[in-house]
This record gives sequence, structure tokens and C-alpha cells, in this order.
Amino acid sequence: MTSTKTKNLFPNRLKSALELRQMKAIELSNLTGITRGALSSYLSGRWAPKQNNIYKIANALNVEESWLMGYDTPINKDSSYNKNTNEYQYIPYAVSAGELTEIDGINFYNKLSVPDLLMGKYAGNKNIVLMPVNGESMNNVIANGSIIAVLTKTPLECIHDNDIVVIRHNGDYTVKRFYNDVLHQEYVFKPDSTNLAFRDIVFNYDNTEDLELIGKVVMYSVML
Repeated sequence: MTSTKTKNLFPNRLKSALELRQMKAIELSNLTGITRGALSSYLSGRWAPKQNNIYKIANALNVEESWLMGYDTPINKDSSYNKNTNEYQYIPYAVSAGELTEIDGINFYNKLSVPDLLMGKYAGNKNIVLMPVNGESMNNVIANGSIIAVLTKTPLECIHDNDIVVIRHNGDYTVKRFYNDVLHQEYVFKPDSTNLAFRDIVFNYDNTEDLELIGKVVMYSVML
């Protein structure tokens, strides 16, 4: 049973945690599986969350459950947010920043540690995978050989024009900028390169059966 203390203090604590982690309610909903309507009611104070949902929210925001519930405890969960680094699954196959390139049988071999400072609000997110990039079609922003952090399980409604995404088509992977051409009913994946020879990859709305959105690129390293 949720206490009166939780019901009274939870909305402000939740708002503070969302601001601190620079996260929107829709992102929290996607991470936790809690409906947007329920989160809206929590934020307004109309409803008090059940304990299992408090756990989900605290885990997604990387804060202490007791702090969310209104108790006078540190916000950071076992100081894990301040431990400076988190480990992420690393896919040891280069995703193409050129033409579509096949990645046979992805296996998760090792984990790489990345400073939380670089990952920002995505620090510790279990849906992040790391991949090396191969090719020059995104060299205006992502150099050949860079490491990208990809937020998997990102729903299409959270992908916006100009976002950088990783897609798979018929077993082939590539990284490009995303554009939703509503007028022509096409999804367009554009290169961002100094080499103008790279071409757009275009899928009609009615021809996306073999197109899979792997995720949104939320961080990339640039080696100088």
C-alpha cells in the first residue's frame, strides 16, 4: 500500500528526477512500460503509484525508491549514478556508414565501460548497445571507426526528422539520418557526408516489411 507521504511528495520528486536526468515522460513510459496516462496522473498527484511501479520508475531514472517516495534519503541509487562509468553490451561488428552491410549472427561478446558524463541521461540504460562504425557516408558527424551508442527498443513515434538511426533491411545494417516524408509517404534515410556520391535509401510506407528500426544513435565518439 502506498503511504500518504508518498502520494503527497511523489509528484515533485518525479518531476525533479525527470529534469535531472533530462528525460521526458514519454521516454520514461517507454522504458518502464507504464502508460503515459498513469504517469500523467502520478505527476499531477491524482494517483499514487503502486510499489512495483515505483520500483520501475526508480530503476529507469537511476534514483533511490525511498527518495522517490518522499523519504529523506540520497537521490542517487547506491551512488551508482556517481560511479562515473557504466558497462554496455558491445557488438563487435562494424555497422556501415556507407552502403548496407550485412552483419552475420550478432552475438554479444564483451562489454565496454563508458563515462556517465558522455552518456548523459542515457547513463546506465539497459537498452543501449555499442557498435563500431565503418564507412564515410556519415563523416560530417560520425568519423569512420567511431563507436556509437544505440538506444534500442525506440518506438517510431520517438524518432524525429534528422535523428541518426541504425536500420536493418534483409539482414543488412546501416546508419543514416532519418526523415519521414509524409507528402510522398516514404521513409528516407540520408547520408551526411562530404562525399556527395552517397545516395539516400528510400522505403515506401507500403514496402517496409523487411525494414527494421534497430535504434536511435544517442552518442558517438569522435577520434581526432
